[in-house]
Amino acid sequence: MFKIHLKSAWRNLWKSKFYNGLSLLGLSLGLCVAIFIAVWIKAELSYNKIGDSSHIYRVSSILSSGENSQTWGISVGPIAYYAKKEVPEVEDAVRIRDFYGYRIFSSSSNKFEAKAGALTDPEFFSFFDLKFIEGNSSAPFSGNNSVIITKKAALKYFGTTEAMGKTIAADYKDNFTVTGIIEDIPKNSSLDYELFFPLSIFSEQYDGNRYWESMDSDWGNFNFLTFLKLKENASPEKVVQKLTKIQKAKDRNAIQSETKDAYYLQPIQQMNLYSYGGEPTQIKTVRIFGIVLILILCIACINYVNLNTARSIQRAKEVSLRKLIGAERKQLFTQFIIESCIFFLLAIVLAMGLIYLLAPYFNSVAGKDIDFNFLEPELWGMIGMVFVSTLVASSIYPAVLLSSFKPLEAIKGNVITGVGAGTFRKVLVCLQFSFSVILIISTIIIGKQLDFITSKNPGYDRSQVFHFAMPQEMRSHKEAIVNQVKNLPNIASVSFSNSNIVNNGMTTGDTNWDGKDPQSDFIVNPIGIDEDFIPMMKMQLLEGENFKGRTEDSLHFILNETAVKQAGIEDPVGKSFELWETKGIIAGVVKDFNFASMKNEIEPAVMYYDPDPYRMYIKTKDGDISGSMAAIEEIWNTYNPDFPFNYSFLDKQYETMYRNDIRTGKLFKIFSILAIFVSCLGLFGLSTYTAQLKKREIGIRKVLGASVAQITSLLSKDFLKLISLSCIIAIPIGWYLMQFWLQNFAYKTSLDWWIFAGAGMLTLFIALLTISSQAIKAALANPVKNIKTE
Repeated sequence: MFKIHLKSAWRNLWKSKFYNGLSLLGLSLGLCVAIFIAVWIKAELSYNKIGDSSHIYRVSSILSSGENSQTWGISVGPIAYYAKKEVPEVEDAVRIRDFYGYRIFSSSSNKFEAKAGALTDPEFFSFFDLKFIEGNSSAPFSGNNSVIITKKAALKYFGTTEAMGKTIAADYKDNFTVTGIIEDIPKNSSLDYELFFPLSIFSEQYDGNRYWESMDSDWGNFNFLTFLKLKENASPEKVVQKLTKIQKAKDRNAIQSETKDAYYLQPIQQMNLYSYGGEPTQIKTVRIFGIVLILILCIACINYVNLNTARSIQRAKEVSLRKLIGAERKQLFTQFIIESCIFFLLAIVLAMGLIYLLAPYFNSVAGKDIDFNFLEPELWGMIGMVFVSTLVASSIYPAVLLSSFKPLEAIKGNVITGVGAGTFRKVLVCLQFSFSVILIISTIIIGKQLDFITSKNPGYDRSQVFHFAMPQEMRSHKEAIVNQVKNLPNIASVSFSNSNIVNNGMTTGDTNWDGKDPQSDFIVNPIGIDEDFIPMMKMQLLEGENFKGRTEDSLHFILNETAVKQAGIEDPVGKSFELWETKGIIAGVVKDFNFASMKNEIEPAVMYYDPDPYRMYIKTKDGDISGSMAAIEEIWNTYNPDFPFNYSFLDKQYETMYRNDIRTGKLFKIFSILAIFVSCLGLFGLSTYTAQLKKREIGIRKVLGASVAQITSLLSKDFLKLISLSCIIAIPIGWYLMQFWLQNFAYKTSLDWWIFAGAGMLTLFIALLTISSQAIKAALANPVKNIKTE
């Protein structure tokens, strides 16, 4: 019996190739997109699942800045030392710090540009349960000239994992011996380093004669990413209170109030989803993509359900004949279920094939390196849920409907289906296009916001400006190099700074001025510049004057508007100001400019005169600058023949800050287009089916004088009413979702009325095109032939 049902099901599927092809394409595309989104969400949620991650926390530091506060994801050196020593709830603690001391790492046969290595405590490897291929995890470093490398690094530098005892040279002068090889750290981790050096390299820079005597007593410099492993059932809040108490007792400059915490413990798995202080950031995008996943699955399933339920009534005679010759209700029910199972199996196979073909493109757009494992239970759990829900809606309903009416009446063509079937399909069409309108609104607003932040004037001219770090070999010849560069064609101006203006990560609280509250901290972003920097960047001086390149400039400071406002300094020009114990005066006030992402409010900035900054900025003129760039690289090679010439254009760097947001926007746009396409597939199928059902009616109307426009309107108006209702439902939901997403940005675009009106009109236009193609075709058909059609 099962074999008979299987053959019958296959014949019925093959018999209606057009409609089943539309349904199959829509469901396969929906499954494909949903799986891509599900894998992306899983990658985001599995970030930093390394070691016993459920008990590991990152220590964030909370610092007051005037009336405001800032939360940093880094901390001071002593906090790990005292947490392990004096807080019983802390099982272990480690520190890690980027090691940017070198430009080239090389072995006897290979050399590579030095990506940031890591300085870390010896306990780092056992803390995160990193597996050693070779070496001793309990004593990984043998001294300051040792290095632990990953398996990937061993293959890269030496071509083999048998690298114990071999040497990696840094900048061709300092040699580090490999004393351990570990398994590669997972890619979706914030600890994705290849080379690990002993933290003692940094700690030995403290000689006891500086302001801070040792690394474990330095409460003033925030140099470390610090992780704590808490004991079972330990309270993070209690640990924070104890760390704050320790900091106030040990730090001679501590001024935090008794009720304010100095730290926040962030679960390591939340580091890419929440801000340093625990506010939701990327998790909002993950949640919205989760909603998109559900919407796309619903759209794809609605397509199949709509066409299946609409066309099921055409099988009334077939079902009636089966009932007359003895088929039981159970057998009819089984037949419909088998048909849906075969159909869904085909959709899964096609979806898997699409995923296999499109996976490289998806990884490229998403900026990830995701391996698609088709054996993952979570993936098949999602597919199973979709299968069951689709099976219930598309198979059980028509099976019950068709097996319930009288067979003789059905054979005569007198089938009364009631209002339920038509209402059910109308509700599904309305839902389907509501989802599509929400996706269109979201796509428009995400694109508008990304255009806004990438095109908004940051307060300086970043166009046609590139910069590079000038090594010591060049700085001693600075004047001659500047003259050579200025004499090149297409070079407009040259300037220097000690910071990356696009993303200046340097901060300090070592400031003072007349009238400052001694019980408050003030965190500023210091930027060392020369006298040409402000004019070249076209920054706007609101008060005072620029540096002049004279000796007295070393006692002058230029503050931004936010610094003046938060410090509460009235009539600032000429007032005293102190930075890093250098006492001077405020020479000018510059208009606020964005030196960080527009997701954050502008912070206080203090510009000071640096007569010997190391970062060279060059602004070019319009036109082809390839010759000038080649000449600058030749100058570089004169002084640095063994090191690559690495430079960055400011506009490209600016876009890089929003790289993840831009990728999210691209993914959203692609998914929205596919969702709309799938919706239109269903609408196309339904309009085609409706036109077929009304062939005789259309023929009669044409004979009686109805025009093509009237017949097209007849077939289109019901669908367009449903889609108009969809727009009314979707617009407020889309507005709410985008308000939620825009909370990630301090500076955001406006939600203009035309976005929502445009989304609705676009949806109606697309739907009208889809419906009209079949409506016009039906209206132009030969009426005599249609009237004869049974």
